[in-house]
Amino acid sequence: MSMIFNYTLRDAEEWAAFSGDYNPIHFDLQQVRKMGADQLSVHGMRAMLDMKRHLSAVLLADPLEHAFYVFSTRMRRPVLCQTPYHLQIAGNGKQITGELRDCATQESCFSSKLVPARSLDLVASDHEHALTVNEVMALCQPFPGQASDATQAWSFFDALLFQLLVKSPETVAMLATTLPELQATTLIEVFAQSPVVQTHHETHFSARLFNPETLFAPEDRLYYRIQPMLVIGNKSSGLVLRTVIEARTQWHPLLATSVTLKTWPMADH
Repeated sequence: MSMIFNYTLRDAEEWAAFSGDYNPIHFDLQQVRKMGADQLSVHGMRAMLDMKRHLSAVLLADPLEHAFYVFSTRMRRPVLCQTPYHLQIAGNGKQITGELRDCATQESCFSSKLVPARSLDLVASDHEHALTVNEVMALCQPFPGQASDATQAWSFFDALLFQLLVKSPETVAMLATTLPELQATTLIEVFAQSPVVQTHHETHFSARLFNPETLFAPEDRLYYRIQPMLVIGNKSSGLVLRTVIEARTQWHPLLATSVTLKTWPMADH
């Protein structure tokens, strides 16, 4: 299976409306040129939505055989706006792979796979947060996709966890132990201050997410927690940040999303 995608400023605007991420690299061409590039890029998480949807469509072409799956992505270079990309999907229920390549250069922007996985064991924690079903439904509204669609429901929850992760002051508080001078309250503010790229994304999720109508009872909650951040490197050479956010209902584990980010070297002041 193959198809062509060409992302535009509108795609970036739709993702920003959902995520709150208005990083200038997606909207300010002058700022982009100061960084040595000459085109705007769409958010990697936005481009990843199409990858997730088409991998899921291949998986759901046959009856599901497993209770849990892992989606993983390696991100190599930005997905530029106004640039045709070729998405190639291959595989079967045991392993489905996808790759997004620049049509002109054939360079790979990112590659992904969707495979069966072991059970996801999540336990209650004193540090959990909770959203009501109505709050989750409200957050569906600006999602740039169809959260009720079987191929996109788990993508919505993955995107929602990413949004909660980067907006959480808790995440930046962990990073502040390494960068005490950091002037930011969320990772979104960090993205705007310093070049940060996402290099890996992994989601371990329940196959229940392919059937969103059965996820919640009306009185249920979406419980989530952010694990302690792993920080490797230093300011002069750049930092690698890895953080995980988990979500469950009262009775079932839903998903755990792992995000790896890399900063460019930062000058000491």
